[in-house]
Order: sequence, then C-alpha cells, then structure tokens
Amino acid sequence: ALPTSPLRLQAEAAAFRELVAHLQARADVQNIDLMNLAGFCRNCLSKWYHKGAVEAGLRLTYDEACEEVYAMPYSEWKTSHQAKATPEQMAQFEATKAQHAKHTPPKAPVLVSLAGAAPDVPAAAGTGGLSNVCCTPADELAASAAACAAPADGAGAAPAVQVRAAVLTVSDRASAGVYEDESGPEAVACLRQYGEQTGAFSLAVEATAVVPDERGAIEASLAEWTSSSSAAAAGVNLVLTTGGTGVSPRDVTPEATLAVAEKLLPGIPQVILEETRRREPMAVLSRAAAGIRGGAIIINLPGRPKAVRENLAVVLPILAHAVSEVGKGRDPA
Repeated sequence: ALPTSPLRLQAEAAAFRELVAHLQARADVQNIDLMNLAGFCRNCLSKWYHKGAVEAGLRLTYDEACEEVYAMPYSEWKTSHQAKATPEQMAQFEATKAQHAKHTPPKAPVLVSLAGAAPDVPAAAGTGGLSNVCCTPADELAASAAACAAPADGAGAAPAVQVRAAVLTVSDRASAGVYEDESGPEAVACLRQYGEQTGAFSLAVEATAVVPDERGAIEASLAEWTSSSSAAAAGVNLVLTTGGTGVSPRDVTPEATLAVAEKLLPGIPQVILEETRRREPMAVLSRAAAGIRGGAIIINLPGRPKAVRENLAVVLPILAHAVSEVGKGRDPA
C-alpha cells in the first residue's frame, strides 16, 4: 500500500468528491437499492464523513454532513427523490440485513506532519466489506470518535504550542445590536474543540470585539492587539477576523488587514479558496487576506458561522506549526 502522505490524502479526498458527485447526479438510485446491493447508502456515507470530521477535530454536524452528501437537506431530498419502498425491495432488505452493518470502534486520528508523510495506515478500515456505521446513531458515532480523538487523561506532555487568540467580528448590524454576533463565538469554539481533541495546541482567548464595517475601526483593533508595546496585546499570536471579506462597498476587512500587516501569507487564503469553492461556488468572490504583524498571524474569515467552520477546517491542521514559526526568537508573553 502507498504510504499516507498529504498527496495521497488529496487523492483520496478527490475520489470521495467524485463519488458524492456521482450519487448526487443519480438521485434516481434509491438508498434501499444501495443497501440491498452494496450494504451501504448515502446515509452511511454521511455518517463516515461526520465521524471522520469528529476524529479530525473538525466541527461538522451530522445534518451538515448529510447536506454535503445529498447537496440539500436530507428532508428535502426525501421529499423530492425518495420513493416508497416496494414489497420486493423490503423483502430483499430483510434478506440481506446481515450484510448491512458491522460495528467496529473508531480508530485514533492519523495526523499528517507538515514535515513529511504520516505513518503507514491500512487502506481500509478492516470491516470485511461491511458498513460499520449503518445502524449506529450519529450522536453515538460522534461521541465514540471524539473520545478516541481526545488524549487520555495524563497521557503525553502538554501541547508545546500555546495559541493566544483574539477574535474580531466585523459587522455593521452586530455592532449596532441588530442581531447577536454568532461568527466570533463560532471561531472560538472551532479553535477550542480542535485544540482539545487533537492536542495540537492549547488555547487562551485574550480578546474579542465587535466593530462596524469601518476600515479605521478594524485597523485600530488589529494594531492594538498585535502591537508589542501595547499592554492589551497580552502576547496575542493569532488574530481571526470574521466578516467584511466580500465585494459589497462596505466590505473593507481585507484592506484594513493589508494596511497593518508587515508580511503577507497569500497561501492561506489561496488554499482556503481552493477547498471551499468545491462546496460553495460563491466562495470565489472572497477577498480574504492573511498576514503577519509583530508576532501574530492575522487571518480573515467570512461572516457566516457555517463558512467560518469550513474555512477554519482548512487552516486548523497547520495552525500550531505556523504560530510556532512566527513566534521563533520572540520573548514569551
């Protein structure tokens, strides 16, 4: 078998996307037919996707996984495409039920190092060709996978990297109290969950704020949090912004970020775009930027909580390494 590497993982992800696209194009094929012939269906695929996300420390609900697989909410797909099973289909379903599921415990996540390939792992999960999620409730899978992904009490040393984060929400309406900020808390939750479940870093949230879509207000917050001479900076080494990355006249977060950044990190928004445009075509309109100021990395994220999760899912695996590299040679806070 080929060794696990970032390139192999990309190839496997491409195969997954093609399978999902094929199933979306063949909505005429019923789930019960898939179960009768192959022992798995679109729901199994959604549960594998959800389980894998939890094992990787990503925030993805089962409903969201279903929406990715079905290209719409599952309830909508059932209304539009699911036919009532015939007596013959139900009879075959019962006759082949022994081949529909075999439950095995989730495996620990294999984290790919930025420096090279991860250890070799088997190409398949060793389920003997049987779906290992079909009859398992999604919440049970998530709990089992999370327990596997999280380090055992007292096992191993504390994370070598401490992420000291500040999160800036940029929104006219949230800053005016028209609605409650959801994207900023979502960014914090994503950071915390990934750090706790993978042990890649520990997290301290040093500051959060909500400002209107005004370039001056955005620049002032970014400069204050990343200034080595400011007591408010408190050693911040990561700043996430949410909102203001689009093409409307009021979207000025990238301009504010570029104005204060001392170095740019163009690869971060580039790889985010490459991944997210596969699910959301409008992602190509994002003008998000990323850069470095002082000892802090600044990354622009979209304003919707779901988009925040999807963008961070791309960045989180490299975050500890990036923060560590930027912090080299600097005095700890």
